[in-house]
Amino acid sequence: MIASEAVAYFGFTGPIEPSGVSRLAGALNSAVNEGVERVHLAFSSNGGYVADGVYLYNHIRALPLHLVIYNTGSVGSIAVSVFLAAQERYCSTHAMFMIHPTTMGHSDGMSARRLQSTLDAALADDDRTDDILRERSRIPADILARRRHSEVHIAPAQARDYGFVDAVREFSLPKGHQIVQI
Repeated sequence: MIASEAVAYFGFTGPIEPSGVSRLAGALNSAVNEGVERVHLAFSSNGGYVADGVYLYNHIRALPLHLVIYNTGSVGSIAVSVFLAAQERYCSTHAMFMIHPTTMGHSDGMSARRLQSTLDAALADDDRTDDILRERSRIPADILARRRHSEVHIAPAQARDYGFVDAVREFSLPKGHQIVQI
């Protein structure tokens, strides 16, 4: 890291839904607008909406900054895709990742066509998530296939082996720096 490089530190914990995604994208946008070149993000999220997660993944990938992200608790579901958008990725010794199939809402009162449409949308979301996992990690094919049917929990050592993280390393705010909770 260059000594004169502008750096910002953020924390985010919460769901991947419109409000949280807007706050996170807004904070990253502000960092870019202020000339920040590197952002360190302490991140924990159990997931949320696939569409919001894919948006945030693409948004992060498009920004002209170097994002260093840390799983400081749990990163699950679509939040794993958001996590994988970063250029540098780490997780705490006590962190956990979880991936699973896309879930559908209640089917009570749905017509067969509406139920089929909902199923098609969930399968398309699974495909999008699989594509991101394949592009941004070394997740084994059998683990990717298993996540289509059940929850898969990934411990730090596995996350390193699968390429989710560069290393198991704790987030630490350097003395004299500020952190902003998003």
